[in-house]
Amino acid sequence: MSKLIAAVGATLSLGLAAGAQAAEQLNVVSWSGYFSPPILEKFEKETGIKVTVDSYDSNETLLAKLKQGGTGYDVAIPSHQFVPILVQEKLLERFDPVNQPYYANIEDNLKKPTWDPEGAYAVPFIWGTTSVVLDGAKYSGPADSYSVLFTPPKELQGRINMFDSSSEVIDTASLYLGIPLCSEDPKQMQQVLTLLKNQKGFVKTYSSKAGSIRENLASGEVDMSMFWGGSSMRAREMKSSLKYLYPKEGVMAWVDNLVIPAGAKNPENAKKFIAFLSQPENAAMTQNFLKHQSPIKGVEPFLDASLKDAPELHIPEGTKVVFSKTCGEGAIRLADRIWTNLMR
Repeated sequence: MSKLIAAVGATLSLGLAAGAQAAEQLNVVSWSGYFSPPILEKFEKETGIKVTVDSYDSNETLLAKLKQGGTGYDVAIPSHQFVPILVQEKLLERFDPVNQPYYANIEDNLKKPTWDPEGAYAVPFIWGTTSVVLDGAKYSGPADSYSVLFTPPKELQGRINMFDSSSEVIDTASLYLGIPLCSEDPKQMQQVLTLLKNQKGFVKTYSSKAGSIRENLASGEVDMSMFWGGSSMRAREMKSSLKYLYPKEGVMAWVDNLVIPAGAKNPENAKKFIAFLSQPENAAMTQNFLKHQSPIKGVEPFLDASLKDAPELHIPEGTKVVFSKTCGEGAIRLADRIWTNLMR
């Protein structure tokens, strides 16, 4: 009997150990290509937590994934204007990062921001601008306006990539047309639709996958694209003739945030991961890889020299910088109708 009890006890202890080991994991869903292997390896080595990463190519795709149940994600990285939407839809866990020591590392203008005024749901991960990158070897004419994108010269017609994201495309079109973001005026939004429909014949692809865009720019599959500043720098490292534009109408700005989806299976591991990424040395690893701007103080000593004078990361004085907004239901419905019409 004692042998049987001992055997059962050993089996139970093995089962508990296996269960504990299985719990040491983290499921992340992020923008495509957001994590370099070295930073994930560093986190795994320091914590013993195994990280798996899934990806999406637009905020709308992330919203759909989380509405469908989140498929077990512990960390997600929505753009700032989608955080209030996810909160309203009850798709995020409140974990009050404002009360954690690492919150002091965040740049002051990004603490308790408008999209998370209590510091309850989100931690800034990376930020930057959205504009246009083009190949200066293929086109050397005027490029000081979004007109080069929306009414392209002959050299660039049929050589353009646009994002596959209604919010980003419509925001940029609105900026060009001088229309307020999140407009609920059907006449104004008809102007946006007309602009995008007239442009469509010159567009080769609609894609928001950063890696594919970089490769297509570098290989000459496309010669101009909507793109983010840091991603444009990475593309320029592959092809030196690429240049990032600061149009006279301004540039859109964004902040991607670390959040914990509702129902996360490993919330404590998620909190450890967020704290890890918010340390200056680790935030610098992220910036060195993605090339976007970091929201964390104290990264400078750890940054690659190439980032210190990169034009994609240094916004010229006088450039209008416009942060995307969280749109109301009326604006969202109009935008959805425009996008559906455009994609027919």
